[in-house]
Amino acid sequence: MTWIRLPSILWLSLALAACGGDGPAGTGTGTIEVTTVSTGENVDADGYVLQVEGVSQPLAIGANATESLAGVPAGDIQVRLTAIRGNCRVNGDLPRTIRLVADDTFRTRFDVHCVRAPLLDRIVFSSTRGGRYEIYSANPDGTGRVRLTDTPDESEFRPSSSPDGTKILYQWREGDIYNDFFQYEVYVMNADGTGQTNVSHNPEHDQDPVWSPDGARIAFVHSGATGYDIWVMNADGTEQLNLTNTPDSDEFNPTWSPDGIRIFYSDRDGAVHAMNADGSGPTLLTGVAAEAAFGSYSPDGTRVAFTADQSGTYKLFVMNADGSHRVRVTDAPGTETSPSWSPDGRRIAFNSNAIDASEVYVVNPDGTDLVNVTSDVAAFDQTGRRGWGP
Repeated sequence: MTWIRLPSILWLSLALAACGGDGPAGTGTGTIEVTTVSTGENVDADGYVLQVEGVSQPLAIGANATESLAGVPAGDIQVRLTAIRGNCRVNGDLPRTIRLVADDTFRTRFDVHCVRAPLLDRIVFSSTRGGRYEIYSANPDGTGRVRLTDTPDESEFRPSSSPDGTKILYQWREGDIYNDFFQYEVYVMNADGTGQTNVSHNPEHDQDPVWSPDGARIAFVHSGATGYDIWVMNADGTEQLNLTNTPDSDEFNPTWSPDGIRIFYSDRDGAVHAMNADGSGPTLLTGVAAEAAFGSYSPDGTRVAFTADQSGTYKLFVMNADGSHRVRVTDAPGTETSPSWSPDGRRIAFNSNAIDASEVYVVNPDGTDLVNVTSDVAAFDQTGRRGWGP
């Protein structure tokens, strides 16, 4: 497969909006003084990253701190706060544009509020260890495993944590996954397994749900009159919309760009496409059938974890978002699927059948420190493409 440079929006980060001064900026440079004030629960102790237009190097800033950047070119510039964990939101409009006057200091403040995230740094996965598919959560080292569903007449699988770590999105079906009745629905439940709710409510087949980065929408695959299409809906199941609507083709594996502006997907021949989140502007990214299954973006949008066919077996790879520096992560046997980044971008969870049954593993992007999270060779364990909580 030939990877081409992806749209520039992949490099966009979260931006914060406010107005700068109205006077002339002049020529020369000035100083920006930034203060962060973080409140609520599960505030990220690592803080954030400040990106200023015209300054090549980003600046790390604490969750409650003040930092200054000198020598910033005067003028109307954008100031961006990135590396914001999913359970936190910045107050104010997006993005923040300021007017920096030469030889002056512009002071600005970012207020960040965080909510309690029950799935903070936990991995959700489905497992047959109880006899049929149920959903569990565990710490990345495999400890602290908790069973979240107990439904003898139903199966739940392919779970994904919401961006804020308060809910779980998953695929549901009545009865056993292996019986002849083949109808899936998209469900959402609370992080503790309560409040299981059908949000797709379709008589046909709904599968492969994935959250938008802000948790407000869900992309999924729906099988209807036009075959398998990519659909979106609000998180409560309302306003369902067919984005692809292609009677002569089938589409699968929706994946959101980190800024939520684009959705990537594959067709029945394996080629990768991209479109705007409203279905407009579809673009073919690979001109031939792909050897890779599209995976997931790192939290900062600079890297992609994906699986690629290696002599008939899919293996885990990481590359830069522009397609460069493609590196195979593991050298273990078996098929590897559904990579999911940790919220800090330092680890990747994925599925592998290297020891017969499918297990959930965690590994560093360079292939070191491989950990078997589920450790039950008698069961079939799988996580979703957003299986790692915030």
